Amino acid sequence: MLEHKAEIFNMVKKAPVVEIGEVWQTLPFKREVYRIKKLDVLNEAMIFLTTLPFEFDLDFPVYIKLNYKNLIFKLSPDEYRASKNQLSCGYPKEAKAIEDRSVERTKLPNKTSLSISLRSLAPGTALDIKVSIVDISEIGLGIKTSGVNKEFFSKNTNFIIVNVCGDEHYEQTVLSVRHISNNDDRSYIGIGLLGSHPFSEKIFQILRDKMQGVKDTALKWR
Repeated sequence: MLEHKAEIFNMVKKAPVVEIGEVWQTLPFKREVYRIKKLDVLNEAMIFLTTLPFEFDLDFPVYIKLNYKNLIFKLSPDEYRASKNQLSCGYPKEAKAIEDRSVERTKLPNKTSLSISLRSLAPGTALDIKVSIVDISEIGLGIKTSGVNKEFFSKNTNFIIVNVCGDEHYEQTVLSVRHISNNDDRSYIGIGLLGSHPFSEKIFQILRDKMQGVKDTALKWR
């Protein structure tokens, strides 16, 4: 937890110039997510420009995530101003960031077969898709799936986990597609996913349990 303006200010300045991050608002029946295309970092304020105009309820808080150490902070309604596709705010009283050691990924042994089912958050999409886990960290996933699913992941960029290793399981974190890569023969694709929040300990326990009895393998979670 970061609690000092200077520390938060220094981290905000290190946000990337592309794939900067996201602004979102969660309402009782929907979640609006906007990608940040430009960030101006001033001494007393930040100004965010997004790719699309906002449709915020100004009585609810908004959340901002920057793609530097997964810096996340919350703004109450009186702490921000939003108009069209511009949001301005001062520096928050506190923010959360993931330490470097926490985002190191644990690669699963090649012969294991651990899977999850992902559900798209795109409106009108009701399909759950099963994928194989390649690696996992507290805040992200590496997965692989058939190459025929590439267009599905290109069009649908935000997902939630609804099943882990055959058991129904829901994670609070929203997973966003960060990259898609092909293997040499294009029979499958590799996908990198980044979470809006760290995973719960329960998902790691499920994977630990499924790994029990797999000969000569050990899985360590940080």
